[in-house]
Amino acid sequence: MITRLQVRNFKSLRDIDLSLGPLNALVGPNMSGKSNVLDVFTFLRQVFFPEASTTGISYALAQRGGVNEVLWKGGEEKLIAIALEAVDEDKPTAKYKYSLEFLAGTGDYVTVQNESLKICLLEREVELIRREQSHVQLFNADGKAAGGVGQYGVSGMQYAPPDWDGYRFMQWVGRWRFYHLIPPEMKERSSVSVGQGLTSNGDNLSSWLLWLQSHSPEAFFKLNEVLHDLFPEITQIRPIPAQDGKVHLTATEKGLKRPTFVWGLSDGFLALTALLSLIYAPPELSWTLSCIEEPENHLHPRLLETLVGLLRQVRQEIVDSKGALTQILITTQSPYLVNQFSLDEIVWVERRSGETKVFRPADKIHLKKLIEDKDLGLGDLMFTGVLGEDK
Repeated sequence: MITRLQVRNFKSLRDIDLSLGPLNALVGPNMSGKSNVLDVFTFLRQVFFPEASTTGISYALAQRGGVNEVLWKGGEEKLIAIALEAVDEDKPTAKYKYSLEFLAGTGDYVTVQNESLKICLLEREVELIRREQSHVQLFNADGKAAGGVGQYGVSGMQYAPPDWDGYRFMQWVGRWRFYHLIPPEMKERSSVSVGQGLTSNGDNLSSWLLWLQSHSPEAFFKLNEVLHDLFPEITQIRPIPAQDGKVHLTATEKGLKRPTFVWGLSDGFLALTALLSLIYAPPELSWTLSCIEEPENHLHPRLLETLVGLLRQVRQEIVDSKGALTQILITTQSPYLVNQFSLDEIVWVERRSGETKVFRPADKIHLKKLIEDKDLGLGDLMFTGVLGEDK
């Protein structure tokens, strides 16, 4: 689990230092920088896992229009820095500290100034990546060399060998997932071959549900059961593979003689189905981090309470079974959704003079008292603006 994120000069994040917990709701107005916080994690994953025949940092920057589009536009400093601290939930005594710093040069050229990965075992901190000028050297916890790479604009994490003690950290980052669901994209038929895991915009929903039905029938049954409870007229959803290798999602509804195909279903129903499928995904597809943009989109406000309630129920079952929880970060502007979280789970995000600021409202004693006394709900506090630093 990521416990701390520090960022400098990345988009609107000129200088933030944010503590994170298992469940985090980034709350704030439009253009405050909530999505930029999530994009830091997307960026790091692309650095570690770029497309074939590309270098990670260059690839990740190219996805965003180049380094000058990523670099904060409000100053002259050319150094972009990202650092995070994380706890290995399978080995709670092991903590990781990772940092990456790179300098914007002429055009889209970048130079990696520093990259570091440290593992903290009990009271001992061990350096697993050491950078000396253009050369990156990898070390195991016993101090023995484990390989290296000698290029200016390259992250050592991209070339991590499986026998390196930092490889586990790289795999952990590889299990981060990002979702910004777009219901119109979900209404397209999808190929059977792209079904293992929901894509970031949900455009493979039909094939993903077919995979879920085939590989985890209990999860698929539970999904159908919940959908029927929420929409009593819907008796079941069913993905049907066609001869052309595509999958058709259908919904059977009371009173209708023929099922409704996916393109005839409402945006809200599809968005809810996708979110529930993530909640009930089998353990082998439990990600280490899930970042979700505005899950309230297309949903009736009352469904938000149900959705978060089901999420908490499933997470408690995972805790009771000694399983590993997925850390969750969401962005939202919905007071109805904010009301479903505790003050400790809220991160307030706002923008001042082009610079994103992040705060933990739980640090304010008077806000805790307001919540405890039930004078105001979190959604009400969001409207008043008192969740911000100077309110």
